[in-house]
Amino acid sequence: MNFTKQHAAVCGLFCPSCRNFIRTTEEPKRPEETLNQFNTPTEDTRCHGCRSDVRISYCNTCKLYYCSIEKGVDFCGQCSDYPCNDLKEFQATGAHRFELWKAHEKIKKVGYDKWMKEMIDHYSCSNCRTINSAYDQQCRSCGYQPSNQYVAQHGQEIVDFLKKNQPQ
Repeated sequence: MNFTKQHAAVCGLFCPSCRNFIRTTEEPKRPEETLNQFNTPTEDTRCHGCRSDVRISYCNTCKLYYCSIEKGVDFCGQCSDYPCNDLKEFQATGAHRFELWKAHEKIKKVGYDKWMKEMIDHYSCSNCRTINSAYDQQCRSCGYQPSNQYVAQHGQEIVDFLKKNQPQ
């Protein structure tokens, strides 16, 4: 798949490493996981990236996305209010968001094209090159562990975050 700016979220996330994006583009017959996670109808579980017309319902209501349009910036890190309280709250509520600050610094330094190429490597399995999410402890294609560099760097943090934030 050819990745474009459509796949680079305004918040600094790399859309192709999102479980919803992966299910939409590679595993479209598995919407039940998203359905169970967000309690949304199947048609609302499809996503083609932050800047596309097909986004999961959570992303359709994203304050950060609409704020970036209003302020005329491509990424939150380009905003004069960076990092705002909305972005700080967003960053704190997901294990896949640990590297948002690093992402914005990298995008500013090298541009989003080079950043995206680096993210492909960062989220790809070192054994088979399949892109995995931050929540895939092992590669979803070949079973290799860790599934990607993100998991190699943050594996225990991800596990701890999920335990701490698991509904009781």
